[in-house]
Amino acid sequence: MLNRPTTDLLSRSEPRGSRWDRQPGVRLTLLGLAMVLPLIPIGWRTASIMNQDGDKWAPRSSPVTVTTQPIPTHGGRILTDDGTVLAHDQQRFSVLVHYRWIETPPDPSWLRGQVLSRLKPRERRDATRVASARQSVLLRRKNLLQDLATLCHVDKIQLEEAAGTVQHRVERIVKTVEQNRNTAAPGSRSTSGSPTSLVQTIKRALTSPPRREEREPVVVTEELEYHRLLQDVSLEAAGTIQEHPERFPGVVVRVSTRRVYTHGSLAAHVVGNRRQQPRDRGIVPEREWVGASGVEKSYDPVLRGQPGLRRIVTNRHGEVVSTRILRPPRRGRDIQLTLSLPLQRRAETLLDQATSTGSSGGAIVVIDLHTGAIRAAASAPRFDPNLILAPDADTWKSIVDNPSRPLFCRVTGMALPPGSVFKSVSATALLQSGILPPGHSISCRGFLDTPSHHRCYVFSRFGIGHGRTDMGDALCRSCNVYFFDAARRLARSGSTGHNSLHRWAANFGFGVPTGIDLPGESAGRLPSPPTKPLVSETMQLAIGQGPVTATPLQVVRMMAAIANGGSLVTPHVVSDLGPAPEALATRAEPRTTPIPGLSKRVLDTVRAGLQRVVEDPRGTGYKRVRLPGIAIAGKTGTAEVGGDLEDHAWFAGYVPARRPRVAFVVVLEHAGSGGRKAGPVARALVESLQVTGLIAPPSPAAATTRSQNSLP
Repeated sequence: MLNRPTTDLLSRSEPRGSRWDRQPGVRLTLLGLAMVLPLIPIGWRTASIMNQDGDKWAPRSSPVTVTTQPIPTHGGRILTDDGTVLAHDQQRFSVLVHYRWIETPPDPSWLRGQVLSRLKPRERRDATRVASARQSVLLRRKNLLQDLATLCHVDKIQLEEAAGTVQHRVERIVKTVEQNRNTAAPGSRSTSGSPTSLVQTIKRALTSPPRREEREPVVVTEELEYHRLLQDVSLEAAGTIQEHPERFPGVVVRVSTRRVYTHGSLAAHVVGNRRQQPRDRGIVPEREWVGASGVEKSYDPVLRGQPGLRRIVTNRHGEVVSTRILRPPRRGRDIQLTLSLPLQRRAETLLDQATSTGSSGGAIVVIDLHTGAIRAAASAPRFDPNLILAPDADTWKSIVDNPSRPLFCRVTGMALPPGSVFKSVSATALLQSGILPPGHSISCRGFLDTPSHHRCYVFSRFGIGHGRTDMGDALCRSCNVYFFDAARRLARSGSTGHNSLHRWAANFGFGVPTGIDLPGESAGRLPSPPTKPLVSETMQLAIGQGPVTATPLQVVRMMAAIANGGSLVTPHVVSDLGPAPEALATRAEPRTTPIPGLSKRVLDTVRAGLQRVVEDPRGTGYKRVRLPGIAIAGKTGTAEVGGDLEDHAWFAGYVPARRPRVAFVVVLEHAGSGGRKAGPVARALVESLQVTGLIAPPSPAAATTRSQNSLP
């Protein structure tokens, strides 16, 4: 037994491989766990996301677009001296609707996006829910215009027509873009086999996204924008739309301002008007209102203020996602004028009556002769600034083609021969020169040398002269012969005498702008002093004819200088800039400039002659200008124009004659005699000055006479 073969003394042999090799089931189990366990949290997270609100995790519906738009501001008001508003900005509300909400039929891509945005991710797999959401969007589209029409109290047909107009315009743009793309397509690919073309092809392939075989549809900016369907809706309607966006999807309210001129054409040339021009300040292109004439233009930086800025975020459909105000708007400053509203209205009425019977236009100016403040500035014909803010082609053409030129400000721009009102300057120059001895007089036959030349007005009409005439008589009766004779003496007096008249005319402000704070002022015309005596020109200049022209503003300033003791005032129409800082003030402070070398004795002589024009029974203004109870000083003027046209009629003066407070001028284009045509207007104007309290009120004794003499 002991000798039998046995293997106990040898170690047992082990199978090749590790212990794991002998357990294939375990190995498979571990491998399965290694594959499944990482998938469990991924699956759990996926299920969690699917069960939650998809909007929280889904990518944005678009790359968003950020733009900056201006916020309209309110311009400052323009007020009269008593605070009456002549111009202000009125807030306006416009209703804009996104193009996709009015497009018919609806864009499939947009409709699908609207449907999916109303459903949760789990619901988007439910065909019934998708169909229901689709019908809801279509019903909302269908009722949108009706709801807007009801809220804004307009006809639904009007909204449908506006929407159709918008769609027609956008479709025309899309069609044009498609045609341009199709035209450019054949030449867009290069077939050149040159090395340069090959390099460009490789570069383009590496740097450009791949082309799609099927061309994508054209989408223009207008398809992603809001379009205006209604304007000037009420505040209540605008508030309802903004408070209930769920009722009015795709609808926004845009706020803007529009200039309103409360009294229409009243003082239109002084107030001025505005026009729209493109804004170019690095923001979204926008049109803004800027001053075009009058005070609106002169004080535009003060009145206009500063627009605000708004940051707007939109999605790829052009719908607003969010807005934020970057800079609030700054309101414009108020401006108060020197105009007296009752006097301005009365002056325009008088001017309209006077120019309705043959005259092509005219002007009336009333100025405070101590400060230069313009109390009334009427120009006829006028325009209504409300009608030319945004005029249609027919309206604008009718205004521009009007031969009476209603847009033309005759107060500052009309330069006419001043006629005999210029004799006030001529008398001053003649007396200052010393060429006439004290008490100098001549015998006026009605003409100077021959009956056909250098005549007086009375000789042309009645064939008579003025008889013995001195300086006071010459002003009182407007004797041309006296001034012809004196001017000839002056021109022949020596090397400096012949240009004395030119020099004194310049001293009284002729030939240069007055400096009024209104744009477009004419300088008139004053010929330069001749280097040698020109007798004929000097004689014509002495009676305000020939090459000299002047504006109504220059003439009234000349009268103010005579009345206030010899100082030229700077006319101005703005008295107060409200709370504006001094840096914004564009108007210079009112100033007066004494006329150098002007003698008080000479002024007294001239003022006495001007007072006799109205108070002396032989004066050219006695019958039609004189008013009981108040002394008026002034000068009539009939400026000859030649040909078949009537002469220009002038009357310039100041009141009260003894203690003057205001100077005034009345000028009527092609109206005829100054005494007969401009005189009655001047008298009625002085009555208005009394009624408004700018000069002493009328005495009770003069009430009856005043009512009989006043114009209808």
